[in-house]
Amino acid sequence: MKILEFLTDLVTDAELMAAFRRSPQAALSSAGLTEQQQQLLLAGHPLAIRHAVNAENTQTPATRFAGVETMVQAEMFPPPPPPAPPGWDDPNPTPTPDPDPEPDPVSEPGPGPDVRAEMYPPPAGSETRVVESMQAESMRIEPPDLELDLELDLAQDAVLAGISSAREMDRDPSGIWSSKGLTVVGMGMRAGLHMTVETKLAIEQASRVLYIVGDPVSEACIRRLNPAAVSLGNMYERGKPRIEIYESIIARILGELDSASDVCFAIYGHPGVLAYPAWESIRRARATGKRARMLPAISTEDSLFADLGIDIGRSGMQSFEATRFLFNKYNFDPCVGLVLWQISVLGERDWNLANSGAHARLEVLTGYLMKFYGPEHEVFLYHAPEFPTSRPLVERVALRDLPKAEFIAISTLYIPPAGQPERNEENILALAQIEVRR
Repeated sequence: MKILEFLTDLVTDAELMAAFRRSPQAALSSAGLTEQQQQLLLAGHPLAIRHAVNAENTQTPATRFAGVETMVQAEMFPPPPPPAPPGWDDPNPTPTPDPDPEPDPVSEPGPGPDVRAEMYPPPAGSETRVVESMQAESMRIEPPDLELDLELDLAQDAVLAGISSAREMDRDPSGIWSSKGLTVVGMGMRAGLHMTVETKLAIEQASRVLYIVGDPVSEACIRRLNPAAVSLGNMYERGKPRIEIYESIIARILGELDSASDVCFAIYGHPGVLAYPAWESIRRARATGKRARMLPAISTEDSLFADLGIDIGRSGMQSFEATRFLFNKYNFDPCVGLVLWQISVLGERDWNLANSGAHARLEVLTGYLMKFYGPEHEVFLYHAPEFPTSRPLVERVALRDLPKAEFIAISTLYIPPAGQPERNEENILALAQIEVRR
């Protein structure tokens, strides 16, 4: 049996999944996998499993998924807004770390062995690794197109403004979601396992299914639910502006909607997280009087919370698209956890399979972040597990070494808090006085 076939069976067969959870070794042996295949799946290294799955995938060339994977990391987001005007004072002075900060759930695991350090040790030789091509990489960041970015903002505003009336239109008299019109769904992060019951039904019952995913297991799951499903991955052309690619995707979705009473569009991760074609398709469908809705899914951030042990109730969370974070002087707080998406495509306008300038552009991001956190502050490059037997991929580096990190192209950046926020004694006293009056 092929690894791809086993993983697809695993996420579509409840009995096999139950057997695997009871005894992974027994389930793998009974499936007829070779000893080498069993060891590979039990080891759980995400890149090794991905390579094996793509290598044996004969239905669709592995190179296609390699390309879509880069697209997925870009999260289908249009160009960022222009830089802030010159002379804008920096609203974020360098913080003074608390001399006795509260232990952070990630960097300070508490008593006992550091389990995370054992699971995700720093890469060997990370202190001395040098990216030889870094000096030759271009540092050019072309000015973005303001008009395109305004279109994105207007699209989002239109969705929010019409949310009440649109939701009523999207419902049947019985009060449940209608299958008519456009339904945008997400496959989640872990292929097959993160699909909700709603998502499975939407894919299975739709007259037309279009999808863009980054791995063949997710594609196999979609095709088992709806054999007529069609991939839009071939719309990604190297060197083509991303906004043109997105417009082609939107046109295809709306074209299918014009000829069918119900269309399902499935994409990797959460369909509402940095997914311009998804939101814009919904907006344009509603603008023509058609029903359109989105179903929630598990995003990278959801997986990150679980795998890194982050409780946002303790320190809060800030989340930004990386290029926008650099182009705008956000009043962010270094005492609050920070997530930066799409660090591998800083300033990129075009879609390219190999983003050769990522490391060099990270020098700019690193220099900016070190003003607030210092060069020694530990940061985490995180990649959610893609397959049922994969483990998460986590690379820990000192901030100053971020441009030399190994897994930039497939990772989201998490920066733990630096120090403790200043207490608001006025609010604390006001709340205490309310308690006294009771």
